Amino acid sequence: MRAAAFAAAGALLSTVVAGGSATAAISTDGDDVVIETMQADVGIGRGQNGVSALTVAETFVARFPASGESRGMRRDVADSSGDTARLPRLISVTDGDGAERPSEVETSDGGFSMTSLAPEGLRGTQTFVFTYTVDGVVTVGDGSQAQELTWAVTGRERSSAIGEVRATFRVPEELVPSLEGQPRCLIAPEGSTKDCDLAITPGQLGAVLIEASATDLAADETMSLVVGFAPDTFTAVEDGSGATVGWVLALTGAAALGVGAGIVVMGRRRRSGASRKGPPRQS
Repeated sequence: MRAAAFAAAGALLSTVVAGGSATAAISTDGDDVVIETMQADVGIGRGQNGVSALTVAETFVARFPASGESRGMRRDVADSSGDTARLPRLISVTDGDGAERPSEVETSDGGFSMTSLAPEGLRGTQTFVFTYTVDGVVTVGDGSQAQELTWAVTGRERSSAIGEVRATFRVPEELVPSLEGQPRCLIAPEGSTKDCDLAITPGQLGAVLIEASATDLAADETMSLVVGFAPDTFTAVEDGSGATVGWVLALTGAAALGVGAGIVVMGRRRRSGASRKGPPRQS
């Protein structure tokens, strides 16, 4: 059923979805680091040439050990899915007060890593806000069936539990008529005893908000959102085009497909492959 009806003024629809199957994972260096909360906000839009575009803002509150062994956090984003290319770009990494944290971008083996390090090490409660964009996140297909976004909110590589996860996915008014099927919130691995709460509500300016939450996720449990769109809603990123959406959605949502979080420890070895420091180049 198309979700255009969700946009009706004053309408309020909510549903609770039990955790289902999905591929798990997140890998975290620094076993003594505790991720207390994660707030993920994402906005989706149609960018240049009809390519799907996410604007991502993720806030992590983590407790670091007194030893100072752990130096920071890393976020990994897949820059392709099968034969589909994606274009991730880092905007900023800040603390809870909006002050910029040092950041570094690295590309290697089909992945895009955003790392923030404190050479002197980190201690106590720390807040990291990763803001970035990813173009081409919706699986386009051949036009014969619905297009689908599978969004791994907590990431696919992790070794740290997360106390509480909340996510808001914003669909703007112009894309609401294209929503297809019922959004789903899944907890992996299959057989997990955790539940994932999902609510669909009207937002400002005719938007639809898909809000999901879960608590006490173990190291091997991943929370994901699946959102469908009508065929031909989006186009694929052209190979080698380097196309840039050129605009950023208002930050009402975040987290991209296939992301992973990591705690970086002293002496952590850099991944092999091409790398570059500072903000990624804009094409």
